[in-house]
Amino acid sequence: MTDDPWALCHLDDSFDASVLGTKGAQIQWFEDRESLIAFLLEDFVDLLADVGELDEDQTESARERFTLLVEQCGDDRGLMDAINDLASGLRRIAWLGPLSELAEISDDFASGLRAFFWTQYDGDEDDPEAWVPEDLWPQLVECAEEYMQEGDF
Repeated sequence: MTDDPWALCHLDDSFDASVLGTKGAQIQWFEDRESLIAFLLEDFVDLLADVGELDEDQTESARERFTLLVEQCGDDRGLMDAINDLASGLRRIAWLGPLSELAEISDDFASGLRAFFWTQYDGDEDDPEAWVPEDLWPQLVECAEEYMQEGDF
């Protein structure tokens, strides 16, 4: 894994998941943004097609729309929001971005993960969402797996 891998955190957004109380949450790590985008355009579209029971033509159309979104969206937050709009009721992306941002920025998911992390690692009570220093990033990656199952997001 690189020093600053990219994460994709997504969960089941279907009616069945909400009724059953499951999240079907997954976190996947990629070497760089390009690898994550390649996954979105191939495997993630296939996952949506499977859940949404799309035929081949519909799947190819969805792939074309995702490709267009990647080209048009100037920032990753905008891309995440646009994909979530298209995938509504199937899957929801909770995070798309590098580990360095997950460790520092003020975002609902990132802040929630850091608060969860610091409960495991005796963080500062006065700043429960404090940034995570780079030397603790390996532990943050491990904690992210747990957070995807237990976290409230």
